Amino acid sequence: MRKVCAWCGSAATPSGDGDHNRPEPVSHGICEECRDNFTFQNGVSLQQYIDSLPLPVLVLDEDSRVAAVNSTACKALKKEPTAILHQLKGNVFECANSRLPEGCGRTIHCSGCAIRRAVTETFETGKPQNMVPATLTFEEQEHALVADLMITTVKTKDFVILRLDRMTKRTGGEDA
Repeated sequence: MRKVCAWCGSAATPSGDGDHNRPEPVSHGICEECRDNFTFQNGVSLQQYIDSLPLPVLVLDEDSRVAAVNSTACKALKKEPTAILHQLKGNVFECANSRLPEGCGRTIHCSGCAIRRAVTETFETGKPQNMVPATLTFEEQEHALVADLMITTVKTKDFVILRLDRMTKRTGGEDA
């Protein structure tokens, strides 16, 4: 079994010499560097901590509003922190459904949102969600686009940290 860091994605333990034709089972944990970083976080502001993480990170409150965002996420989303903070996650990702009159989290489409489900599950159970695939339809410069995402969520105190593991955009328009 291979152990992979749930935060940075690196191999926390090397892969064994098993059968290379079968996928090796993966267990998620935390690598030494991220553990030391997390330990270091005690006494450090949340902003300093999430800015030290190498992947895009949003910190969500129980209403799914962004309480903090790291600089890597701002670059990935091509937005300033002021355009992200205190916004609902669907608005931050510019989900097409968040523009409907009901708004983010209240449309008929929202019940199937993988991001919403992962964040809610983590808030309710405290269990992290690792490498969850999500698809999001949005508009960019009047063109319909689809973003294929991989996300990870972890609960910490009264917040859920949403890590954006991967985001690829493609043309499309079908419902997400």
